[in-house]
Amino acid sequence: MSAALLRKGLDLLSADVRDKGENGKRATPGRSRAAARLVNTNKKGAKKTLEGIRRQGKKNKATVKDKVFKSALDEYRRKKAADHTEENLQYMLGSKFLTEDSVTQKVLAHSQGRKAKDRQETEEAKKEEKSVFTESEFRKFEREYFGAS
Repeated sequence: MSAALLRKGLDLLSADVRDKGENGKRATPGRSRAAARLVNTNKKGAKKTLEGIRRQGKKNKATVKDKVFKSALDEYRRKKAADHTEENLQYMLGSKFLTEDSVTQKVLAHSQGRKAKDRQETEEAKKEEKSVFTESEFRKFEREYFGAS
């Protein structure tokens, strides 16, 4: 038998002996005489104080006995960010479905932003409007309409 098992068995045995009352009957479950003496007679908070007393007797079982340690190098390699740029580029270049230029331009125009500072300035060159009438026809019309010479 290991020392830990022997210790647990003795603890259980000593708890049974302690909990037996003077007349040989077991005391109320969860309460020892010492705990019953320490609990306040007020109803308020009696349950919490009993829980606290019970917790005091228990040992902290947080041990490193069965813990498996991880290698720091393995953790670093696992968490290290991978660069997928080449794979993504190959996928994009090998894509069979290409969008039309008009659709692409619409998407780009929509996603430029709503603020004026986000918009690109588009200066359209003003084309000189060409008249259907010649200069001599205008003079002729002016003479007929206004009666000028």
